[in-house]
Amino acid sequence: MAHTCPVCAYPKLTEPPRAKSGGGSYEICPSCGFEFGVSDDDLGHTYESWRKMWVAKGMKWSSRGTKQPAGWASAAQIATIAEAPAKTAKTAPPKTTGKVAAKPAPTTKRAKSGGKKS
Repeated sequence: MAHTCPVCAYPKLTEPPRAKSGGGSYEICPSCGFEFGVSDDDLGHTYESWRKMWVAKGMKWSSRGTKQPAGWASAAQIATIAEAPAKTAKTAPPKTTGKVAAKPAPTTKRAKSGGKKS
């Protein structure tokens, strides 16, 4: 059974990236070069940080030992990963200063006093 790389969506990993117990498989994805259990656990990379680095470097085939499949297209492969939507100004909560706004003064008319003050 083939498994999908959670970093780049390569669909033909031979093992699940993480065991049910939580440990990494130590398999290296031939597409993006991420080694499960080393790149993450030992070196501290997240799937997202490695993906950004891989994309920035041109999404090149990583493996020297596994031939790049005919018709392999990194952009089409990575496009299958559902990214979390970015927050926009419209959806972000307004910034607060921690100060309470003063209530506006009432706008009722006051009755005039008819007498003179002495």
